[in-house]
Amino acid sequence: MTTQPDKPPLPDLFAAALRKRDEDGGRHLHHRDCIHNLPPERQVAMRGKTTEWWTRIIGPLPVQITPDQWETEPPKWETP
Repeated sequence: MTTQPDKPPLPDLFAAALRKRDEDGGRHLHHRDCIHNLPPERQVAMRGKTTEWWTRIIGPLPVQITPDQWETEPPKWETP
């Protein structure tokens, strides 16, 4: 499963994101390929949840960021 033709499969993106978080001292820094660029409903769906579940269990839906909130470059994924 891929997200876009020029992007690697989702598991590779997730692995790259975790490596990037580790490099950034365990902190998630927003970037152009970040899940937080998506609308809140899509962020929730990508996590395998419904908005109803999210608001009942977690609380407010996640916030969608804008390009002026990007803090770093996206993670680099390893190509085979």
